[in-house]
Amino acid sequence: NDKWGQYLGYYKTIPELAGAGDAQATWTGGKGFNADEITQMILGNITGWGKDTFNTILENMSRTYQIGGDAFAEIITDEEGILTNLKPLDPGTIIIVCDSRGRIKRYEQASKVKKPNKKFEPSKIFHLARNRVADEIHGVSIIPPIENIILMRNEAMTDWRRVLHRNIDPLWIFH
Repeated sequence: NDKWGQYLGYYKTIPELAGAGDAQATWTGGKGFNADEITQMILGNITGWGKDTFNTILENMSRTYQIGGDAFAEIITDEEGILTNLKPLDPGTIIIVCDSRGRIKRYEQASKVKKPNKKFEPSKIFHLARNRVADEIHGVSIIPPIENIILMRNEAMTDWRRVLHRNIDPLWIFH
């Protein structure tokens, strides 16, 4: 998602947008999960970046896919193939590589420090795509439909601020 940084900026600066996204993510993550004892034990040991729980990872991914349309986490397993961790990834760095039939061949994580792309098999990435339509491989962010409203709101607030400041510091002074 080449607009991830811009969309994240909107999320971090528009409180109404953040509030809606946070409420949905909290509702999703706060519901918890139901599973058998073995699965609960495995998921109970997931720590993400070190301080996460499985629920906070789901909440993070839910918030992320609302903002950017997609959320990715690296699936980390032990030698026997048992899930040991899920590490959320920056969706602005993930490239989805497909074959000619539209099937995902691999994921690549572009480096932020000019290293070669890190490649992942599809089975090593937990990918959530929001509101996919037909054969799209990417999800759809909540931001593009409201981007004009965000920009108009910011412009109106800037203009109104200028008007109020002119009431205090007039442009012309008549003696």
